Amino acid sequence: MSDLSLSVSTTPSTGFYNIIVSGKSFNLSTTALYSDSPNYFTDVFSSPLEESRTKTMFIDRDPEVFKDIVKHLQGYYVTPRDENHYADLIADATYYNLMKLKAQLRANYIVNVGGKVFRVDKEILEKRDAPNFFTSFGFGYGWEPSGIPPTPLPLTIPPPILDRDPELFSDILRYLQGYEIGIKDEVHRQNLLKDARFYHLKGLTEKLLASSMTVNGFAKEDSTKNEILFRLKDIRPASVLLPENNNNSNNNNDDMLSDESSVVATGSTSHIMYKNKEGTVYVLLVEIHNVHLICRYDAPSSPMTATTTPITNPATPTNQPRTSLLRPILELSLSDKDMQKLKNIAKSIKASEEIVTIIQSPETCAFEIDGARCTLEALSNTEKLSHLMKTDDTNQGNRYLTLYVTRSILRLFINNGRVEMEMLKCEAFSSERGFNCKREFLPDEKRIAL
Repeated sequence: MSDLSLSVSTTPSTGFYNIIVSGKSFNLSTTALYSDSPNYFTDVFSSPLEESRTKTMFIDRDPEVFKDIVKHLQGYYVTPRDENHYADLIADATYYNLMKLKAQLRANYIVNVGGKVFRVDKEILEKRDAPNFFTSFGFGYGWEPSGIPPTPLPLTIPPPILDRDPELFSDILRYLQGYEIGIKDEVHRQNLLKDARFYHLKGLTEKLLASSMTVNGFAKEDSTKNEILFRLKDIRPASVLLPENNNNSNNNNDDMLSDESSVVATGSTSHIMYKNKEGTVYVLLVEIHNVHLICRYDAPSSPMTATTTPITNPATPTNQPRTSLLRPILELSLSDKDMQKLKNIAKSIKASEEIVTIIQSPETCAFEIDGARCTLEALSNTEKLSHLMKTDDTNQGNRYLTLYVTRSILRLFINNGRVEMEMLKCEAFSSERGFNCKREFLPDEKRIAL
């Protein structure tokens, strides 16, 4: 077939064109060149340049990648082999301005996660739990240059490689595809939670948070009946807020504050609330583990603590000596991480970052010490607990009791602009002997034969 020169118009003529890529020659028909047009080739061959007359073009690009470019122009479906091939195809599709090829490549996301290549339908990444890392920062959205015409400078596009766990990514893909994730153990849940946050999957993050929702039928207000329990370390401060209304701001835990963007008013009291992704608001309860609870029997140092005036036990018969009871002041000894989490919560609702560690413990608190139920009255019996008590080294010589709390449930609230806590349930030990009594042996199936 004789060569026919292309006119300056956009209408192609028949014939073949010789494209030499780094010394390797490729012959392409007019039909192939215009199958994904306008592009770099059609612009050059329809211009007054010498290439349009000679129908020969020299290009300094990778000839191996160009083989796939030719297949695409001839109508074949090009499938990337791995993340490097994918990056090369994207780079050359951008260089040659092949918009159809770019759209085809972007429809199937190729990424290397921890050495394992994944092929993911773009629609899956955009359909559920979006916006996320992939729709905002991922390859094809932020890692590649915008659609620009070819320049003398070579394009450099890094392959999409993520230094994350591939097995966890497989679980996350199953979630994005609509399947349930089987949580193997607490370590698996925590690792999934870390990667869900890394990929900005807010919906999955909330599902992975260890939480329990309850309805408190004894709440005084309907707005405080719905409760949600989280481990303190799992709480997202961004989801914490205060109730919207503030009718009365004095000495009532069910009072409401102004909207969450306002600064907490001095003299006001309110529950701290939690809003999930769907917008449902709950009273926030937190679970803490492995902390010490100091029970002091000295004079009260805070107006929020219960009175320590000695009282008599009404159950004691009148003909017997009455036992002196002194209600303790309870103070949590929290870790630095727990304190920082509470400060972050306080900061998110614009409260003071001065956390009150002296806690309230109402008569309804379910106390368990050394595996047995314990009332506040029993905890106030200083004579019966004298063998467990210690004395301060200070000149005051005040007595105190240290309890080791394995787990406890607290309700958070704001009082006078500061975060305070109310204990709802507590499991604690008064001595190492009591703690040892609750230890458990390894199950038989977990033993290793030596």
